Amino acid sequence: MKQWMWNFHMRTFRCACQVAVLAAAALSLRAQTWDTLKSLKPGDHVKVQEDAGPEHSGQFRAVTAESITLATEKAEVAIEKAKVRRVKVRSGSRRVRNLLIGAGIGVAVGAAVDNTLGVYIRNESSESEGARVISYLVPIGVLGGIGAALPPYRTVYKAH
Repeated sequence: MKQWMWNFHMRTFRCACQVAVLAAAALSLRAQTWDTLKSLKPGDHVKVQEDAGPEHSGQFRAVTAESITLATEKAEVAIEKAKVRRVKVRSGSRRVRNLLIGAGIGVAVGAAVDNTLGVYIRNESSESEGARVISYLVPIGVLGGIGAALPPYRTVYKAH
């Protein structure tokens, strides 16, 4: 393989790795204090994960220094602070962000595929421009769709 082509492949690979690292950093969880829950409004859709394992999903009702209360489909539930592992709140803006992250990763994957396998195929046979476009569009569409399908929740409290 020619040196300029090898350099191009390495730059593409580094770019894909940087995109993956940025995506992982954007999805990381930050520990928050219990006081952060006071910013929730009654009616916000929340998920509360207990230390013992069960997850409760419902509408936020209230928070005190000792517990969080939410209305599930069956009943109103109060969970002690000591038993809460994580509290997540639904956030509509996360869906667009996740779609964009997925699409960005799709661009990097498409570029890597086109500049590695695509170069080989173009050298061995005649590849049409349509096939080249598909090698970009498929990863962008698939990974963008996966990103949009991720639940749009953000963590507002995580026990230390």
